[in-house]
Amino acid sequence: MTFDELVQEVYLLTDREDLEALTKSAVKAATLKAHQSDYYSKDIFETGIEFTNCDYRQSLDYISLLSNFRSFKYLRRVQDQNDDAGKFLEIISPDMVLDSYGQGRKDIAYVAGRVLEIRSAVAFDKALLGCYVFPIVRDGAYNSWVAEQFPYAIIYEAVRTLFKTIGYDEQSATFSQLTGEAYQLLKMSGLSDVGY
Repeated sequence: MTFDELVQEVYLLTDREDLEALTKSAVKAATLKAHQSDYYSKDIFETGIEFTNCDYRQSLDYISLLSNFRSFKYLRRVQDQNDDAGKFLEIISPDMVLDSYGQGRKDIAYVAGRVLEIRSAVAFDKALLGCYVFPIVRDGAYNSWVAEQFPYAIIYEAVRTLFKTIGYDEQSATFSQLTGEAYQLLKMSGLSDVGY
């Protein structure tokens, strides 16, 4: 469903078309919540990176690159866009930068603020980045595979939120149960890319 179709479904269930701004906000929040309910492969975005110089150490401002970034999946050092044998770099926490001998580890990357610091065993200038991204929920720009394939996970959560916000606790509780059931279906189908 499109954003406008989701909003119309929420109106249908709440009978509160007078709460337009609140309804739109609830649909956006419900969309984000559905995508954050797990790490779905459909949320992975893959892009090539080309650094300005060839070096053993690189820094990548991933927030500037992807404004809807959620978390890293992988980073791979490559020769070019057709490189199928590139080296996967381990993404670690900053406290694991040194090995057991106190030496700097190679072929690793770690997050330092909004920058991914990369340490390689060989000089490189190209990489392939795979990361989880949030859906687009801005006014005039809405894109969500959950909205297309599992719209009621968003609709029921938006209705629940709306009812809770205006003090209709009993109706909110009813839609809380419906949201849980919709999330079960979302996870059952959304986490596996191959049917059984």
